[in-house]
Amino acid sequence: MGRRLALAAVGGLILAIGIAVGTRFASQDDENPAAITVTVTSASNTRDKKLASPGGRLTARYERTREGAVAAATAYVGALDGSAILDPARLRRTLEAVASSNSLPGLLRAYEQATSLTRERLGVRTTPEPVVIVRAAPAGYRIDGFTPEAATISIWRVGIVGSGATVKPRQSWRTEAVSLVWENGRWKVASFRSTPGPTPPLATAAAAASELFASIPQFEEFDGALP
Repeated sequence: MGRRLALAAVGGLILAIGIAVGTRFASQDDENPAAITVTVTSASNTRDKKLASPGGRLTARYERTREGAVAAATAYVGALDGSAILDPARLRRTLEAVASSNSLPGLLRAYEQATSLTRERLGVRTTPEPVVIVRAAPAGYRIDGFTPEAATISIWRVGIVGSGATVKPRQSWRTEAVSLVWENGRWKVASFRSTPGPTPPLATAAAAASELFASIPQFEEFDGALP
């Protein structure tokens, strides 16, 4: 039962482990789990410090407005990205900062099980550790519901995931629905839900895996303060 719950967390809470990772690793029939390691860029390190600081996006007081709910949902989804699930301490801090009091225990249990299972299946800290690419960025949002007490924001995101061991870099598009409640003067997460797509077709043939592994790490991830 616990393993099934963890697998559901990996597949259903896709934003926790990076776009498309859950799609690949939610199946128990996957015979070749990838052994990966996350390449952390200087931009990622800067972002993590900002999220943890008093003035960071997770501690910001987003307005009790439609725009404020969108900003909060976007920040919370971005904080629970692929690298977060590989760092249990960071994951716990993030959830404690963004989850509502009612949802926190359940989210912690689900994500902690998903973290343990994902690290195991991805071969984290094994030798040798190939490079992994886990990137995600928002492409748009939709306000599905809003009142001063609660809001539901759907965020359309594109991600790229790949492992030098077994998984060629690939794109994935998903819609992350974030349910928020207004609690103690802040927007807090009541639940997350992820669904595939909408997925636009590629206009050209995909690049070779070797080219992608060589070129993608040369691009720093955008910090929240940058365009």
